[in-house]
Amino acid sequence: MPVNPLVRQLGLDDVLKRDQAQPSPDPMDLEGEYIPALAGHIRASWWRNKMQKEAIDLKLLACMRARRGLYSPAQLQVLQQSGGQNIVWADLTNTKCRAGSAWVREIVLPAGERPWGIVPTPVPDLPDPIKRGIVAKAIQQAQEQMVQMSQETGETMTPGQFRDLVAEIGDKTRTEAEKQIKKIAELRAKRMEKVIADRLAEGGWEHAMDGFVEDFVTFPAAIMKGPLYRRHKRLEWGPGWKPKVSDGPVQSWERVSPFDIYPAIGSDNPQQGDFIERIRFFRKDLWELKGLPDYRDDEIEKALLDYSNGHLEGWLWTAAERARLEQESMYLWVSPPGVIDALNYWGSVPGWKLIGWGVRGWEDLERDKDYEVNAVLIGKYVIYAVLNPHPLGLRPYHKASYETIPGAFWGRSVPDLCETHQKMCNAIARALADNLGAASGPMMWVYADRLADGEQTMEIIPWKIFQLKSDPNSNQANPGIGFFQPDDRSGPLMATYEQWEMRADDATGIPRYAYGNQDVHGAADTATGLTMLMNNAAKGLRRAISGIDMDVIGPTIQEAFFNEMLYNPDESIKGDCAVVPRGAAAILIKESAQNRRMQFLGLTAENPMLAQIVGQKGIAALARELAASMELPVDDIVPDDEELAKRAQQEAEAQQQQMQQQLEMQGAAETQKIQAQTEADAQRDNLQTAAEEKRRQQEFIMEMVREAVKAEMARVQGDKDSKPSK
Repeated sequence: MPVNPLVRQLGLDDVLKRDQAQPSPDPMDLEGEYIPALAGHIRASWWRNKMQKEAIDLKLLACMRARRGLYSPAQLQVLQQSGGQNIVWADLTNTKCRAGSAWVREIVLPAGERPWGIVPTPVPDLPDPIKRGIVAKAIQQAQEQMVQMSQETGETMTPGQFRDLVAEIGDKTRTEAEKQIKKIAELRAKRMEKVIADRLAEGGWEHAMDGFVEDFVTFPAAIMKGPLYRRHKRLEWGPGWKPKVSDGPVQSWERVSPFDIYPAIGSDNPQQGDFIERIRFFRKDLWELKGLPDYRDDEIEKALLDYSNGHLEGWLWTAAERARLEQESMYLWVSPPGVIDALNYWGSVPGWKLIGWGVRGWEDLERDKDYEVNAVLIGKYVIYAVLNPHPLGLRPYHKASYETIPGAFWGRSVPDLCETHQKMCNAIARALADNLGAASGPMMWVYADRLADGEQTMEIIPWKIFQLKSDPNSNQANPGIGFFQPDDRSGPLMATYEQWEMRADDATGIPRYAYGNQDVHGAADTATGLTMLMNNAAKGLRRAISGIDMDVIGPTIQEAFFNEMLYNPDESIKGDCAVVPRGAAAILIKESAQNRRMQFLGLTAENPMLAQIVGQKGIAALARELAASMELPVDDIVPDDEELAKRAQQEAEAQQQQMQQQLEMQGAAETQKIQAQTEADAQRDNLQTAAEEKRRQQEFIMEMVREAVKAEMARVQGDKDSKPSK
C-alpha cells in the first residue's frame, strides 16, 4: 500500500539509528526530528481510509439524491439525450424514508417515556461492611441463643452445634439482608436513571438521536458520537433571581454525518482499526483551544498562520455535490472563509511517535509498543494528542444500519433497498407524463409531398403538425390536411406503477398502511386486521431497532452510567446496576401490554377479593402505567403513593370516627333498650304485685264471706237445735 508522498514516514530502525548517532531531542522542541512522525502516521491512515471509501461516497450521494428527488448530472444528461419531454421523479423513496423515520422515532424517542432503563442486577453484590455486619449479627444471635439454652437446660452447647446455629442464623440474616439490599439497589437505580436523564437533556441527546434516526433510514450507516465532556454555557439563577452564566464541562452527544466518517479497511464498527472523523473549526473556536490541556499552542498558532483565510486540507471530490444537496445551492463548492478542516484520529500509534510529539506521560511509554490515541491534525500540524482515557480503550462513536451486512461497516438503507423499485417507478412516471402530454390533444398532418424537407420526425409533442408529401400513386382523393388522436396508455402504466410501488413495501419493510395510506384492501379494511398487519410489518423493523438498541442506545447510556459512577460525588445514586435498552421490546409489548393492563384493571374492578389483594398502591401503579401509555396527564389523574397514603390515612380516620359514632349510637340505643326493659320489668313487677295484692284481698274477702256464711249456718243450725220438738 503506497503512503502519502507529502510526508515521509520514518521507521523504527531509522529512529534507533538516529538515537545511537545523537542524543534524543527534547519532546517539546519544535525543531526536533520526531515532530513530523505523528502527523505522517495520521495522514497515511487518512489516505488509506479515504481511498477505500470512494465507492461508499458514491452510494451516500445516491441515497441523498433519492431523498431529495433528484437525478445525478450523468443520469440527467442521458435522459435529456433520450428525447423524453418530461423528466420527473416519482416520490417513492422519500415517502418510505419519512414513514420509516417517524416509525423509528416513535419507538426510540417515545413521548413521556425513555427507550432505556437502569435496573439492579438479579443478585446485587453486597458491600464488605454489610457482609461483615451479617456475620457479626449471626454470631451475636448464636451466642445469645447459646446462653439462653444453657440457662434453660443447664447444658453447654458443643462447638459443632454452635457452628451449625451460626450458619443457620447467618443464612436467615443474609436472606433478609439481600432483600433489603435489593430494595436499596432499586431505589438507587431509580435515582441514577433520573440523573442520567438529566444529563441527556442537558447534553442534547434527544436532538442528536433525532438526526441519527434520519441518517439511519437514509444512509448505509448512522453514527452517534458521545458522551464527550465539553464546555457549555448555561444560564443559572442566583440569589434574588439574578441571572448568572456558568461555563462548565457537560456531557454532550452529537450526530456525525456519514460523509465525515472514514473507518479502517476491513472494520465493521468504529472500535476497530484507525478511525477518522473530518471536523471543521472556525478560527475563533480554534484560537480558544489555546491553553487547554493536551493542546499544543505553538501548533495551533502555525495552523492559524498557514490557513489565515481557511483551507480545505485534502480537498474532497464529494464536497461540491454534498453542499449542493444539503444546502440546495450551487455556490458552496468551496470551503467558507475562516473555516479550517481537521482530522480527528482514533487509532494505534507506536510509542516512539508519541514520544517525539511529547504526549502527556511520554516518559512511561515504550518505543516499540502501540498505544490507543486520540489526536487532531490540521494539515501537517498535530494540535492535540492524548492517550485514550477510557479504561477499556473504547472510542465515543456508535454505529447502526437499517439492514446490517455481517462483517461490513456499511449496511443497506431504505434508498438502497428500494433502488430498483424507484428506478422502475421513475421510468413509468416519465413514460406516463410523456403519454399524457401526447394524448392531451389531437395532432395534425398535412400533405406536402409526403415528408417535407427539414421536417423533425423525432419530436412528438401535443398539437404538432406533420408536413407530408403527396402520393402520386394513390387513387384516393387527397384532403390535404388531417387530424389523429394518440393513444392514452395511462391505465396500463398506472397499474404497472402500483405493482412496483407494492413491491417496494416488501423490499423496505415499510408498508403503505404504516403511514396512513387509505388505498389498501383486504385485512387492512378492519381495525383488527390492520393491527395484525402492523404487527407483522413491525417484525422487519424490529430487527433494525434491535441494532439501535445494542449498538447505540445501550453503549451510550452505559458510558453515561460509567461517568456517573466514576466522577459523581453523590454516593446515594451508585449501585450494582445494569443498563437495559427498551426500543425493540417496546415495539413488541406496547400494544399488548396496554391491553393486558386494561384487562387486569377490569378484573380488579369486578373481583373485590382480587382488588383487596392488589391493594390501592398496586391499582394506582397500574392506572399510572395505563395513563402514561395512553399519553394522558398522569400526575393530574392518578395521585402518587404519598397522596394515596395520605388519603388512606384520612379514610382510616374517617372510618374510625364513623365506627366510634356507630359504637356510641349503638351504646346509646343499648342503654335506652336496657332502660326501657328495666322500666317494663318494673312496671310488670308492679302490675304483678298489684294483681297479687288484689288476689289476696279477694281471697281474704272470700274467706271472710265463707266464715260469715259458716257462722250464719251454724247459728241457723243452733236455732234449729234449740227449739223443742213437737
